[in-house]
Amino acid sequence: MKQGYVYSRILKNGKTWVAAIPDTFHKTGYERISGFRTKSDAYEYLNRRKYQIADIQTKGTGEGNILYKDFFKEWLEYIEKSFSYQTYKTYAGVLKDFNIFMGQKHPHIQWLYELNPRIFDSYKLWLRDTGYKDKNVRQSHKSTTINNHLKTFKAMFNRAIYWEYLEKNPIKKVDLVSVEDEKPIVTLNTPEKFNLFFNRCKEIKPQYYPHYYCSAKLGLRFGEMATLKWSSVNFEDNTVRIVRDEVFNPKGRSKKDRKPKERTIPMSSDVAEIINALPRISKYVFLKKRKPIDRRDKTFRNWIVVIVRKTELEGMTRFHELRHTAGDILGQTYSIYDIKEFLGHSDIRTTERYVRVADKRKREMADTLGKFGQAMKTTEK
Repeated sequence: MKQGYVYSRILKNGKTWVAAIPDTFHKTGYERISGFRTKSDAYEYLNRRKYQIADIQTKGTGEGNILYKDFFKEWLEYIEKSFSYQTYKTYAGVLKDFNIFMGQKHPHIQWLYELNPRIFDSYKLWLRDTGYKDKNVRQSHKSTTINNHLKTFKAMFNRAIYWEYLEKNPIKKVDLVSVEDEKPIVTLNTPEKFNLFFNRCKEIKPQYYPHYYCSAKLGLRFGEMATLKWSSVNFEDNTVRIVRDEVFNPKGRSKKDRKPKERTIPMSSDVAEIINALPRISKYVFLKKRKPIDRRDKTFRNWIVVIVRKTELEGMTRFHELRHTAGDILGQTYSIYDIKEFLGHSDIRTTERYVRVADKRKREMADTLGKFGQAMKTTEK
């Protein structure tokens, strides 16, 4: 096989280096990659590529024998068919940011096998710093968001190994960043906070009261609320079923068959009364201006901010905090395993983020430990 070579090219803005990589699939016998700043960079790229190409041509296979952007497309197609729209949207956003980063910092890297831990360590810094200044990149990358990016890539590369594109996960040893800027979760976990929010909701945005109230009492995600159908509501036994249909995939996967995790939620009498009073002018239970709710609609989140403004609840900014409210209230009485089933989590570690033991419960625990110590002293006497 030809060895390949490196040469320089003079452009208007200065000199650039070109790597000519031997490849019999090209008419000239070489694939030319330009834009290297130094001669050593071009040689480094040449050496990586020529051995990979030789492996492909002799054996028909090779680690990373796919362009990383082509793998990303395959991955997104797989996600779109297998998971919820929200999951697909999240992963597509992660890949958009990463492609911009690669175009800026590593334009010469094209193949999946070339992605390495050093690239992802620099990607973490780029998300934290440069990402804020690029108008094409999603803003405000906090530590939790950066870690979610890394977890997404870890899952992607595990799938690449399963599809036999890679032999090892390049992000396996990349450390997560320390979380110091996480937004506090605000919940309505006391009767006073709960009544404050919903009394203000009745005054400020009464048409959204059923949406917010039922979501808080049932622990619904926004997508579950927006796509809930009358056919999934049973007033005989007061239950709501979260099921898969043509427009909605429940979040989470069953461990047995990996199908979307469906669940049945019991309704309290007040929730059943509110839902039963809603107009039946659509197949969907909750509407906005008498029309189905777009799952990309941000107004429900925006009105929460308005409702809590200048109150002790200020800082509550997400619809999902109503779901956290359900977990937080239940955590004051029930075990985390019972709450896991109620909220429909696949992993107990997810439920742990929803359940915060109230100060009163902590005090009861401390008193229990204190009494145990006193009992031991009595025994010693």
